[in-house]
Amino acid sequence: MFRSLLRMTSPFSTKSTWILLLVFCSLNSLLLGQDEEKPKKELPPVESHVLETKDGIFLNVKFYPGTKGKDSIPIIMLHSMLNVSSNSAVYTKLATAIQEHMGHAVIIPDLRGHGKSVQRRNPRDINDRIEIDREKFSKAEFASVVQDIEACKSFLRTKNDEGQLNLEKLTVVGSDITAIIAMNWAALDWNKPGKGLIRNGQDVKALILFTPLQSHKGLTPQLGLSHPTVKQNLNIMIIAGAQNPQYFSESKRIHNQLTRFHKDQTNADGTINWSGTKLFLFGLNTGAQGSGILQVAKPEPHPNALFYNFLINRLEKDETLQWSSRDPNAL
Repeated sequence: MFRSLLRMTSPFSTKSTWILLLVFCSLNSLLLGQDEEKPKKELPPVESHVLETKDGIFLNVKFYPGTKGKDSIPIIMLHSMLNVSSNSAVYTKLATAIQEHMGHAVIIPDLRGHGKSVQRRNPRDINDRIEIDREKFSKAEFASVVQDIEACKSFLRTKNDEGQLNLEKLTVVGSDITAIIAMNWAALDWNKPGKGLIRNGQDVKALILFTPLQSHKGLTPQLGLSHPTVKQNLNIMIIAGAQNPQYFSESKRIHNQLTRFHKDQTNADGTINWSGTKLFLFGLNTGAQGSGILQVAKPEPHPNALFYNFLINRLEKDETLQWSSRDPNAL
């Protein structure tokens, strides 16, 4: 274990090595559940819900409530739509670790056409249902997944107004195709009103992207990449498998389109500049891609540690992102 950690940190300075070593030792006991001496604290139970999107999809979701109330960061995790084996269940361990050891809230939807979200309301008969065939998805169907994200955000808005989380720190995780969709949805969210009596948008503050693609069936992330706030001000972390040159190069190209708006990821002493920049790229020692990276036995660096550092340094420590009610009737 220690030998692998030292190999992982070898590109950095000695100081960085020991810092990351300490982080990983604690994460090994905390996030991987190996500290059996301490009794596990009782967590709020995972909730199952069915949300209806504006275009009539019945969206099955799992919600992991946070434990910090108005300090809980809400995270929407979008599973892969390219690798059907990397479905929403791939996020279960990560969501549980984030809830238990960081106190943040996670919602994981079965995206339209996947898992249990395979029906939509018949617009000609509200009591009838139409089956969804994901194999026939076109560019338009993939693009419409933004409605799934909107449904999740509406659910989180209610939780925000109940004081269970802070929507001002909304974070979206995407994988391959859904990484494209997450970037584009962020632009749509920032085009909505963010001030005034009724606040509808400008909530998403961070994107975590597993192997974002350049395009899929004509769908590209250009809407997101060309939006001033998304490309300059959002916190963005890209994670990809470095041992697959084709997919890793796609992730690097997207990262390169954003670098001119951000400071360097690495400090002069080789440590990661977590508090000084908003853009990060990490290539892991695997050929796995998308959210499938979470199924790799011993990834280096470990995604849990990357999530931990990113969420703490980019969101938890940002005192400008204060909780506020989104209920116009409460004003």
